[in-house]
Amino acid sequence: MDVLAGVGQVELNLGRTLFDQQKQTSALASGLRVQSSADAPADYAIAQTIQTRVGGLQQGVQNVQTANNLLAVANGALESVQLILIRIRSLIVESRSDLESQSQLQSIQAEIQQLLLEINHIATNTNFNGLQLFGGLFDTSSAQAAQVTEITASPNLDGSVGPTQVTNGDGLGNPTPLIIDPGVGPPGYYIQNSLIEFHVTGYSNNAYDPGVGYIGPGDTIDAVAYSTDPAFGAAPQTEGPSAININIGQVNAQITTPLGSEILMQFTLANLTPNDVGVAQAFVVYGQKAAGQGHALNVNSGGSEGTTVSLTLPQLSTLSLGISAISVLDPQTVDPNTNLPTGQSSSNIYAATDAEFLVSNAITQLGQLQSQIGAQTIALQDDANANATQIVNQIASESSIRDTNVAASVAALTQDRILTQVATSVLAQMHADAHTVTRLLIEALGAASPAVG
Repeated sequence: MDVLAGVGQVELNLGRTLFDQQKQTSALASGLRVQSSADAPADYAIAQTIQTRVGGLQQGVQNVQTANNLLAVANGALESVQLILIRIRSLIVESRSDLESQSQLQSIQAEIQQLLLEINHIATNTNFNGLQLFGGLFDTSSAQAAQVTEITASPNLDGSVGPTQVTNGDGLGNPTPLIIDPGVGPPGYYIQNSLIEFHVTGYSNNAYDPGVGYIGPGDTIDAVAYSTDPAFGAAPQTEGPSAININIGQVNAQITTPLGSEILMQFTLANLTPNDVGVAQAFVVYGQKAAGQGHALNVNSGGSEGTTVSLTLPQLSTLSLGISAISVLDPQTVDPNTNLPTGQSSSNIYAATDAEFLVSNAITQLGQLQSQIGAQTIALQDDANANATQIVNQIASESSIRDTNVAASVAALTQDRILTQVATSVLAQMHADAHTVTRLLIEALGAASPAVG
């Protein structure tokens, strides 16, 4: 019985060794120590969780790349529009030369109109995966209040460029700007894009004002408001000449559209003296801009809920850039009391000046939009780099859990093979010994039995 028990124990150990040998062989063949939950349940669960996270991060990197492609398409469109605006501005500068005939101005205006149509065409047809990028769907920009910006005034009638300050603007002997504290109209008014110029054109001991008559010693001021905004009406809107008494102190005033329907600009007129003839100031009024009505474009960049990057794209058109109605043609002059044309202006100076500053402002806006897209591209790339780092670290963690220790597995496999050989040899010997013992017992039992006669 002891021999049989020993055989059973050796067979049991041999079976365990063979199982471990098979396990080590499989680990070396696959490179994995943990191939199923049966190998190491806790380690297997942790490895599966890490693998899931890695898959999400890898998809996040792909999402970032797709978003970068979208921004590249948008930026390419803006670069095309930027080149068109630069060409339009060159045409406007060309139109400000007195050497240009009316037919040449009309040719320039025709090219400008075609370029404006191309800007709208680019904005409308810039798409990515079926999404219209500049249609306002992703515009979340804040509302912008109307503002007044001072610019260089056009030359005086004699060709000189006058100063902007009067000699005794505060009435106490101190010089001040001709126009003090320029600002837009009161809340509730729709402010239109416009160009407004003030020129002190002369002095008389008995100045004449068309609306009042002779007023005594006073300066004559020409004030002209010009706008290419169709809602503004025909342009320029002539507010002068007006006569202002000298040394009466500062006067609060405003510039309105014809018949006073809209206030374009409010200001304080400085105290005037006979020495202020030739002083001039000019301003551009930029109307308010409504807030964007779109939503941010969210890109899942981290592979899990909440790890998103928000992208925004502006609404783009000649209207949103404020250049939809720019013109370099000589405008009609208008009676401010009736808003009826009185003739054709002999110069396109107001039209061209207004157009130039509106286009320059549009170029600035476009540069800001390109900077915004560039910043978003950098943010996306930073997210992609962070994801790549996480992927490497997560894979390293999973590897430390699941991968085979080759050296240890080879050593264990070698040990198992030796044990298998030894056990097999011992088992064979034990089986031979057991056979010998059994044969001897049978022979002994046969010799002890009586012979049968």
